[in-house]
This record gives sequence, C-alpha cells and structure tokens, in this order.
Amino acid sequence: MKAAPVLIFLILLSLFLRLIHFFKAILFPMFNRLLLVAAIVVVSILQACSGSKRSTVISKTEDKPGPYQPAQREFRAAWVATVANIDWPSKRGLSTAEQQAEAIRLLDFLQAHHFNAVVFQVRPQADALYQSSLEPWSYYLTGEQGKAPSPFYDPLQFWITESHKRGMELHVWLNPYRAHHTVGGPVTDSSIVKRKPELVVKLKDGNYWWFDPAKQGTKDHSTAVVLDIVKRYDIDGVHFDDYFYPYPDYNKFEDFPDNDSWQAYVKGGGKLSRGDWRRDAVNSFIENLYKEIKATKKNVKFGLSPFGVYRPGFPAAAEGGFDQYDQLYADAKLWWNKGWVDYFSPQLYWTITRPGLSFPVLLGWWHSENLHQRHLWPGMSVGRDTSAANTREIQNQIMITRGFDPKDAGTIHWNISSLIRNPALAQGILDGPYKKDALAPASPWLDDKLPAAPAVNYTITGDSLQINWVPADAANTFRSVVYFQYGTRKMDYTILNQDSRSVSIPLVDEKAKAILTNIAVTSVTRMGNESKMELQAVKGIPSNAKVLTLKISPRSAWNAAPPKPFRSHTPVRITIHHEGTRFDSTKDAVKHIKNVQTWGMGPDRNWADIPYHFLIAPDGTIYEGRDVNTVGETATEYDPTGHLLITCLGNLEEQELPAKQLEALEKMIAYACKKYKISPETIASHKDHSAQTNCPGKNLYQYLQNGEIRSKVLALLN
Repeated sequence: MKAAPVLIFLILLSLFLRLIHFFKAILFPMFNRLLLVAAIVVVSILQACSGSKRSTVISKTEDKPGPYQPAQREFRAAWVATVANIDWPSKRGLSTAEQQAEAIRLLDFLQAHHFNAVVFQVRPQADALYQSSLEPWSYYLTGEQGKAPSPFYDPLQFWITESHKRGMELHVWLNPYRAHHTVGGPVTDSSIVKRKPELVVKLKDGNYWWFDPAKQGTKDHSTAVVLDIVKRYDIDGVHFDDYFYPYPDYNKFEDFPDNDSWQAYVKGGGKLSRGDWRRDAVNSFIENLYKEIKATKKNVKFGLSPFGVYRPGFPAAAEGGFDQYDQLYADAKLWWNKGWVDYFSPQLYWTITRPGLSFPVLLGWWHSENLHQRHLWPGMSVGRDTSAANTREIQNQIMITRGFDPKDAGTIHWNISSLIRNPALAQGILDGPYKKDALAPASPWLDDKLPAAPAVNYTITGDSLQINWVPADAANTFRSVVYFQYGTRKMDYTILNQDSRSVSIPLVDEKAKAILTNIAVTSVTRMGNESKMELQAVKGIPSNAKVLTLKISPRSAWNAAPPKPFRSHTPVRITIHHEGTRFDSTKDAVKHIKNVQTWGMGPDRNWADIPYHFLIAPDGTIYEGRDVNTVGETATEYDPTGHLLITCLGNLEEQELPAKQLEALEKMIAYACKKYKISPETIASHKDHSAQTNCPGKNLYQYLQNGEIRSKVLALLN
C-alpha cells in the first residue's frame, strides 16, 4: 500500500468536505449526492494507490479468463449480544427449548439473508454461556449467576453446531476486562468479583466491577479463559470489542482506581508515564494472546473491533470525537500495524456524508495502516431507522467496503436485533449487495493449502441436470460451490453447505433462451480455501429441451409488505387451500391479497407474512405470495413445515369454482412440482392434513376426490 498519496488525498478531501459543509445551504442543494461521489472517488484513489500484493495472496484460486469467475468473497457477519439480554436470549430464565428455538430463528434469519458468519457473545461479564471451570454460568441465561440451563445443554456448543450446519463461521466474542455489569444481577459467591477480589476494582456507576488490566493475574486469567474455549470448542474466531479500560462515564468521569498497582510499579522502578503504563498493559496482553491462540490452534482467527477513530486528527479529516488512545488506553493502531490480529473491525458507526467522521474517509485511513495485509472488515451500525434513506446508506457503505478490496470485502453489522426489527432494511440488503451468497475470504497467512477437487458426475432427468459429487476430503469440506454456464453467458454459481452432495439445475435458462453448457463443483475448507475449478462440458441434452413456464405476478404487483423474521424449510409436498372470503372476478384481487396479508401480520394473528406461497384469482391470474423456502402459516394443529401452500381466492364451500381458476391451479401445481422437485403424489388439500377445517371447500375438493387435478397435473408434467 502506498500510504503517502492516500493520506495526502484524504487531507485534501477533508478540506473539500469542510468547504462544502460551509456553503452547502447556498451553493449545493445536492449536498448528499456530492459527498457520496466524493466517497466513491476515495475508493477509486485508494485502489489506484494500492499495490497488487493483497489481491494475489488473498485467494489461491486464480480468476479464469472470460466468463469464468470464482464465487464472490465477502465476510458477512452480525453481532449477537447476550449482555443485558440485548439479542439472545430475549430474557432471563427461558427454558432450554425456548432458548434453542430463539437461537434457531436468529440463525435461520442470517442464513436466509446470505450471511456467512456470526459473532456470538459468550463472556459478557466474566461469566460463561458455556460450561466452564474458570467462570460461572451467565446470569443472562437463567437469571442466577452460576446456575446451569435446565434441562442441561451447552449454549456455545449448540450455536457452533447450528452455525456450521448453515455454512456460517462462529466467532466467540468476549469482554476481557468487564468483571460485572451494572445490570448483571447481584454479585454471587460464584462471581470472579468474590473469587478473585485482588484483580478487580469497583466503579462508581452502579454495580460495575472491572478487572485491573495492569495486574499480571488479570492477564493470566483472561488468557486462560480464551485458551480454554480455543482448546475445547470448534470455533472459527476469537473476538474482542472496544472495552479495554472502561469508558470514563462508568466511573463518573474520575480516573480509573488502580493506585495500588500503579504505586507497586513505581516502587519497582517503573519509568513509564501512567498513560503509557496502562497502554503497555493492554498491548502486552493483546500481543501475547495472539501468539498463544496461534500456538494452540493456528487456524482460529483473532479479531478486534476498537472504537472507530484511533485519535482525533487520525486521519486529518477526523475532528473531535472520543480519544480511545488517551481514555481507553487502547493503542489500536499499534495492534493493527504489528499484525497482532487476523481481522480488524473498527466501529465506523457514522454516515458516508458526515464531515469529520465520514465512513469512507475513516475506512481509508485504517486501510492505509494495514501493514500486514490482514482482513479489514469494519463494524457498521444498521440502527433503528426504518426509512428508505437508511437502507440506501447501509447498501452504499457495503459497496464502499467492496471498493477498497473486492476480493476481501466484509463487514460486521451491529446488531442482529436491529436487522430483524427492520425488515425493509434486511430485505434491501438481501435484494441489493447480499443478493448472491458469498464465501468468507481466505486467510493465507494461516492456511494456504487448497483442497483436492471433488469427484463429479451428472445425469439428465426430465428437464433438469442432477449433479452429484463426492469430496476428496469430506471431513475438511465446509461448503461446496456448484458452477454452471448457459450458452456463452457468464458462469453463475450456487453455494451449498457441508452435508450437500447433490443438486438439480434446469437444462434451459428460459430468460436467456440458452441451454446448459458447462458445470463444475469445488470444495471449500473452513479456512476459505477453494479447490481448483475443473469444468465439464454437459453432453446429452435433447435439442428440443425446454422448461415448463408460467406467468406469475410478483409480490410487488400487490404492494406486499416486507416479511417479519421467518423459519426456513424445503417444500416436499403440495397443499391446496381456498382463501375463505367470498370473492369474484369483478373485485380487486390486488387489494384483496394485500388485505389478507395486513390481517395475517396484524396483532390478531402476528404471522410472519401472507400465509400462502401462491394465490390464484378467479380469473386465473397467479400471484406470488411468501418465499417458497419459508414455512407458511395454517392456524391449525399440524406443522406446515415442508408444505408448499397454494390457495384459490374466494370461499369455495359457498361459491362455484371458475374454470379459469381450476385451470390455473392445475398449471401452478405442475409448475411447482417441476421447479421444486415435488412428487405429484403428494398433492392434497388443507383438510387432508387437519381435522379442524373444511378448506378448500367442497366445490374445489371434488376435483381432488375424482382425481381430475392429479391427472391434469400428470399430463402437463409429461
């Protein structure tokens, strides 16, 4: 990295931003757009000033010429905070089953939105969300520090297993110095405050207790806690946030109460100033811990997420703000420059256009300090703002991180609850920068060994190609990437998780009017190393190959509201409903469907979305409902997981079934059977699974009873 030109440019940009800020009301009504352009220019200049070293070492898979591009690389993570029950569990004292169900909902949400990592807080206040002989069970689990979950389970192990099952890395997040939080309940006999009183001091804000970082016992204990997790659990990373010495308000803005350790240092001949002595205590801990983690398990990444500004004036454009160097005694620049981390996630919780604290300007400065070419994945605050402007802001920030290093982009989102409570933002990220799944970037300084390519074969079944593969080293295969190409178009891909060994893809891309020509499958290790791509030409596709297509009006056609958090599933059967309200073709189907969703997501039902996956109007128009890969809601006694729900608008117990509606239903079922690989033998109605309903009504059910629907579907499939 050629740092000098970058810093000079950032200084000039800072002056430019100040000038715009001064005159914006008079001269620049398009202020935000101008600053966004400036941010993009920063990215371009930084790329031009950067050498090629990083791009050649970060991935061992070389770019193929022409359309053959490897899968996208991007670290996509969210913080899951357990302190004060911010994110999980939602409250203290939940049963084991309730805690696990909440964890599954969070992980399903991340998987559905194409995240590939979770940063899970396992030590919020010198206690443990895992079985530990060093510290007590967390107060935030059971409401009593030292009390294990009942029935017993290990939350950390559960999160690791479920994260890996979904193709996500699990990074344990610990607070190295917080001994007891002000909302952490009473200090019990099991607390470190009682067990190691010589290491802790009481702060003046409530019931806060803090480890004295300068004491060797503190360093030894916190190091032992981290290494205990590294040794016993199959984690992907260890993560610290910005809490080193406490923020000043935690001690009512009085100096940290470490006189005893300071006087002992002075009497022992210490020469450092008090500030340098405190910083040295943290520096030596960070340096030693990094070495100890690598000596224990080299492949476990160590990440730090310091306050977003190193010091006011670094970079020159950074004005005012908090000084972590002088107040938290955190020399974050030193740790970054020395390479004592594998990834760095400074908390850049400011907008692109904020003068003095601009997201891209600060990111550019940290980028220029990356002397050891490690991962720079900034922390990003998604906030609680549900406006379209905030969605665009977060989308733009993600794109800016890509501009600095397209092959090693990434971010950690604060926090998962803010994402879930803002479905418009979550959907905006999914529809925008996270539309395609991505692999986490590799860390070649830790492991650069490529796995062998899997053995691949395929068969043509109907209008699909069934691809099967066997990894050369199944135990070391974390994800698989299936690449495919239609005609001469750019090669596309899908990423599958560790247990997947087969997938079906269409022989024809109907939109492109192109036939499948090439495929490849690669294996990816936990460290992100991908095997070489070995292309296979697809042979034996019939010259008249085509797929069954159907016109389906998208959700936007009926102004669908964004869904709430939902459960994922794979549909394996077709279930037919009627919607239940009298309705005919003279009415507004779009308005009617919107009303169904509004009612279903309202307080009476509190469903995640409209209950049905597809809806058919009396005139035969087919509307897209909820995501097919999410569970519908049936309000009856059976679990609808695995059911693809198709409904006909109207009350077909009272109304006759229009011929166009029946014909569209038969085509929709055939289409679903083809597209989602569902056997037509599974076709049934709502009442076939439930004893509590007559749905879909006698006037529709008769066509199931006499076999007409099934026979028409089979004819269409053939």
